[in-house]
Amino acid sequence: MTKQVFAGGKAVDLAQVLDNRDWRSQSQNFLEQSFPNAVVVAVKLNIPGEVKNSPAIQQIFRAGWQVLQADLKDFPLQKVWLGIERMTGPEGFLVVDGDLTAVKRVTMAFEQDYALGRLFDSDVMAATADSYQLSREDLGFAPRQCLVCDQPAKYCAKAGRHDFADLHEAIEAMYLDYFVVDPVIPVWNEDQTVRAALAACLYEVTATPKPGLVDPVSLGAHHDMTAFTFIDSSLALEPYFRTVYQHGRAFAGTDLTALLAEIRPVGIQAEQEMFAATDGVNTHKGAIFTLGILIAAYAYATRGDQTTTLSAVQEIVRQIGADMVAKDLAEQVAAQQETAGESQYRRYQLTGVRGEVQDGLLALSQVGLPTLRQSQGTVNQRLLDTLMALAGAIEDSTLIKRAGDPAIVEQMRQWTLDYQKLGGATTPEGMAFLEDLDQQFIDQHLSIGGAADYLILTVFIGRLTGLL
Repeated sequence: MTKQVFAGGKAVDLAQVLDNRDWRSQSQNFLEQSFPNAVVVAVKLNIPGEVKNSPAIQQIFRAGWQVLQADLKDFPLQKVWLGIERMTGPEGFLVVDGDLTAVKRVTMAFEQDYALGRLFDSDVMAATADSYQLSREDLGFAPRQCLVCDQPAKYCAKAGRHDFADLHEAIEAMYLDYFVVDPVIPVWNEDQTVRAALAACLYEVTATPKPGLVDPVSLGAHHDMTAFTFIDSSLALEPYFRTVYQHGRAFAGTDLTALLAEIRPVGIQAEQEMFAATDGVNTHKGAIFTLGILIAAYAYATRGDQTTTLSAVQEIVRQIGADMVAKDLAEQVAAQQETAGESQYRRYQLTGVRGEVQDGLLALSQVGLPTLRQSQGTVNQRLLDTLMALAGAIEDSTLIKRAGDPAIVEQMRQWTLDYQKLGGATTPEGMAFLEDLDQQFIDQHLSIGGAADYLILTVFIGRLTGLL
């Protein structure tokens, strides 16, 4: 059975590997000559065997590449080059200003401390540096560990202690632990987290076509907004994303409902900023609520600068939203001050977005992120497949409100299954189905706004984990 790491990969032969080695050496020499006073960092993966590249291997490289670039943020960047689809494996070059030894310490710390670091090989060089050949031991680092037994890798390699099957099993386990079993989320600073949140909002509106939703070529079933409205709204929310991150990082208590009490007034202010930017149009009210809580939860989970996991963040979301359904929905219904979600709770006992938060945004780990990880094709195709999977998995309060009947949820599940059977966004048939469904939604004034909000959450976590 093909392991997930190597699924979809093609074997390369020794001649291709040797040719690539020559190409890498020439590229390094060219960069050294082109930037004689800078430091060149060449990054590749250590993947034994004939298959050096695959969708999963690219995920590994992208995730680590983002972390390494963040680790090197204090060194001014001169040039960056990425070859993610090379047959002989993903590779990248970074050219930075700085002291070679200092840069080398950063790359060695990355290889030693990052969860997938043992799979990376970072060569650091500079044309004029005397410390070109400094070893790990010279800089105070332990020898690189074997993938299988944690002994020094060079001894195991020299003795031939492990065959390819053992090495592949170890790589598969690392991949599953990082991306599948409980996705690992590295520590990102405030600016990086806010950029991920902004990207999530912009990615969602850019994906096209989406059933009943606004995109760059269609207003969907919304006649009071355009893609530009969403761009303006997203930019207006940047201070909000920054503030909820700061609240999450600074919160010192253990009763996380108190954190919710802190950020709720900030969310209300963010709604006002949204309305000011959109001339009164509601573009992101749901995302302000869910994404704000998710950002605060992530910031709280990493407040000691420790790596976290998706399940840990979701548990914090659960604690933030504890008793939210009873406190918000039941009390508002009793007071006869109903929103659409509160009306659905009274009529159908559907808990809506508050119930989603109270349960820890389960669709994120059960549907959104797994679909994004397994999706193929362009970014747009991957987003569409993820959106449709989410639309078929949740009880979308926006869709129910517009349809006037919760039975639309089951119909949405069937539409999703039909779309997936056609191959999704990577096939002409799947795209044609989506375009037809979009027109049907427009004609019937339907919209999957709840799924769109979940896509934003998925993209946000996808950016933090390196899946996007």
